[in-house]
Amino acid sequence: MTADGVDEIIWVSEPWMALGACRGLDPAIFFPSDGAGVVGARKICLTCAVMDDCLEYALKHRIEHGVWGGSSERERKRLQRAQLVHG
Repeated sequence: MTADGVDEIIWVSEPWMALGACRGLDPAIFFPSDGAGVVGARKICLTCAVMDDCLEYALKHRIEHGVWGGSSERERKRLQRAQLVHG
């Protein structure tokens, strides 16, 4: 609920997103500009019940930016290359 007493509407495109540990946090946390920021975002991801769903979503939709499912942009690129080789 916002300060003016109006219920806040949070849009999610996938049902699991409503269960994410990141929900309600500043999105900037998950779009860090340095390695220390990635470490901080990962700490939140490690507490998340839907971390695997999040990573799968990022891989499926080829999301290039940010920390998704506890993985950095570079890690997802490596995973995507591995999927192409083995997939």
